[in-house]
Order: sequence, then C-alpha cells, then structure tokens
Amino acid sequence: MVAPGLLSADAAGTPCPVALPQVLLDGVVRDRCPYAGDQAVTGRTLLESTPSADGVLRDMILWYASHQLPDGAIPASPDSGGTQVFFDYNAFWVQDLHDYVLYTGDLALAREAWPVLVRLLDDWYPAQAGASGLLVNTLGPFDYGYIPRAGTTVAYYNAGYVLALRQGVDVARWLGQGAAAVAWTARIAPVAAAFQNAFWDPRAGAYLDATSGPPVHPEDGNAFAILAGLAPLRRGRSALDYLTYHDSQPYGATIADNETWDGYPWGFQASRRSYPFMAYFEVLARYAAGFDISALELIRREWGWMLEHGPGTMWETIGAGGSAPVGPNPSWDHGWSSGAAPALTDYVLGVTPASPGFGAYLAQPHPSGLFWAHGVVPTPHGPISFGWSRDGRQWTVRVSSPVPGTVVVPGGAPIPVAAGTHTLKVGA
Repeated sequence: MVAPGLLSADAAGTPCPVALPQVLLDGVVRDRCPYAGDQAVTGRTLLESTPSADGVLRDMILWYASHQLPDGAIPASPDSGGTQVFFDYNAFWVQDLHDYVLYTGDLALAREAWPVLVRLLDDWYPAQAGASGLLVNTLGPFDYGYIPRAGTTVAYYNAGYVLALRQGVDVARWLGQGAAAVAWTARIAPVAAAFQNAFWDPRAGAYLDATSGPPVHPEDGNAFAILAGLAPLRRGRSALDYLTYHDSQPYGATIADNETWDGYPWGFQASRRSYPFMAYFEVLARYAAGFDISALELIRREWGWMLEHGPGTMWETIGAGGSAPVGPNPSWDHGWSSGAAPALTDYVLGVTPASPGFGAYLAQPHPSGLFWAHGVVPTPHGPISFGWSRDGRQWTVRVSSPVPGTVVVPGGAPIPVAAGTHTLKVGA
C-alpha cells in the first residue's frame, strides 16, 4: 500500500492532492487516498515488518499535522480538500504518532508534531464536551464506517478520546513535557466515571453505543472501552462474552448486535457484516482482558475466512453471510485489514519495544493454546530473532538481539536478558 506520490486523485477521480514522494494508501480499487485512521493499522503492520516504510509513515503523520484545521481538529484525509473531519480519526492520528515514535525512536518527529498534539488535545477535544463531561458528536455520521448512530454521546468516541489522552501522556513523557503529562492524566478519571454511568448496560453486561436511541451494543465501543482502560476487568470480560454470543459469525465478528444503524450513508445488515479494521481492535481487547484463546480464535475465524474464500488477500469488509466486500467496486486487498500480522507479532510471539526506538524490548508471549512460535522483528538497531516453545510447564526461549530486553513467560517472573544470543529454560 506504499505508492508513488504526487497523488492528485483517488480511484474514483475525486481530488486527493498529496505532494509527497510516497503516500500510504488503504486500497487500490477503493480508498486510493490516505486516511489517518487506516494508518493506525496499516502503519503498525509496516512498522513491524517493513523498515523501509518508516519514511512514508513519518511523512504522512506530518502531512496531517501540517493541515490541522483552525479549531485544532486533524483532517481525516486529503480527500475533500483536507477539510473533512471524522470524529474517531483524530484519536487515530494520535495513535499513528505514538506508535511511529515508539517503534522508531524518532523523537525529532515527536517534537515537530508536539504543538499539533497539544492543540488537538487541549483545544479541539475539550470543545466537544457536553455538560456531563463526555464528548458530544456534532459532526454527523463521519467515522470509519459512516455509521448513522442513534445518539450523539457515543461510547466509541469517548473511549477513543481517553486512549488518545493516554498515548499523548506517553509522548509527553518521552519529550520531557511533564506538565502536559500530568494535566492530560488528570482529565481521564472524570471521563472514566461519567463513561460508566452513561454507557454500562447491566442487563446485557456490555456497553451501549450511545446514551439515547434504541439500544445497540457495538464492537467498537466495547473493544475501545477495554483498550482505553475504562472497563474494569470484570466488566471488560463480560462485554467480550456478550460480543462472543451476539456478534460472532463463522466468518468473523460483526460490528453490532442488531440493525439499528441500518440506513444512509453507511448501509445495511450491521449485525451480519464484519469490518476486519475493527475486529483487529477486538483482538487486542481480548488479549488485554486475558482472553488469549478467544483472541487467536477470532484471528483464525475472520482472517482465516478471507484466506479460505478469497484470492489470498485481506478484504476491506466481509459481507453478510461471509459474502464479498460490499459495494460496486469491492476491495479485496485493503491495508486496514492487515491487523492480524501485528497482533500475532505483539502477542503470540510477544515482542514489543520497551522504550522508544527499541532501546530495549519486552518479550511476553501469549501462547493462546499454541506450543511454539518464532519470528524476526525489525528494529532501528537490527533484527531481533525470538522464539519460544513449551512442553508442559517447561519453556524454552531462544533470542538473538542487538539490544537488551526482558522475557516474561506466563506464570513466570520477569527475566532480564542482555544483548546477544541466549537460550533460556524456564519453569519446572
């Protein structure tokens, strides 16, 4: 999805001016124009597989930053003259910035983008807050799916905001901006309290989509409540159980438990269609809640369905009943659907950066019912080769790394590991 730049139009001929040497596309048939939200998945995939793509990821982050709107919002895309705002894509731009700096160590980029991050978190987001302290959507159905939600105070948007605050705190700390880190941290607790009161549905044991309208228990709001740290463990697991029993199909996880959202401009059959883009975040939420086996099962079910029934690429969406992507020009190869790759690297293999630029690594495998895994993770210092296997309670870990790290196997204490090549035997 990295393509030559000086882009002028998307696949449909709509103006999409991007004066960069390379651009990050989400699809060729559709979405042949960069989108900040899509980069949250596509960028993570490239960071963990393709170091040569770091330059285009950096340039795209700065493109959005340089086109920040007067009120502090981040444009969703160069489409529509770079003026269209998707409510959720503001938070995804923060994630783009956070993940890029974490994996590359490019603090110069973080410093360049810092004023933009401050304006987004200190100007635009507070301006969206209602009397309860929760964000209120005045943009209409503009998010990753153009979903016409029944209410304007939406769980998914508020959880995305809290996650953006947490990731903004990380960036602030990396840059030594302690006052901002303290201020942004202080804004989380009031939103968290209001979130529980507004969205938790005790009858369903899951979070509602909105504070008004017919009840919908969505994949996005429940997954992001967990990822943002808003869901206590018991409620988070209950919400995931609800999704398992109400949003699961043989071809993946659907985006809602009923058809309330059906209509213009999104479409129809919300309870029977899957978005691999959002399913990636459900996978992450399942790992975060300790539901490792169900996380891997969702990867096998949704991405496995696409591999089994398609041309071997990742579809933009999965239609009702597991059918082809919806639309007159269906996209069978979409970057925002590549999330299985980073999920397997981060959790099943278990290798992630412990500090910006992989100054150190954390290797914390989630076996998810598997008995071994091995992979190579690129870093700015050279590749980390890591593998684990288990036989009963006995773990064998083999690592070759240019930087030090920490290995944590399930049930074990953290083990510091120096740079170099090592074989560890852990357990009884």
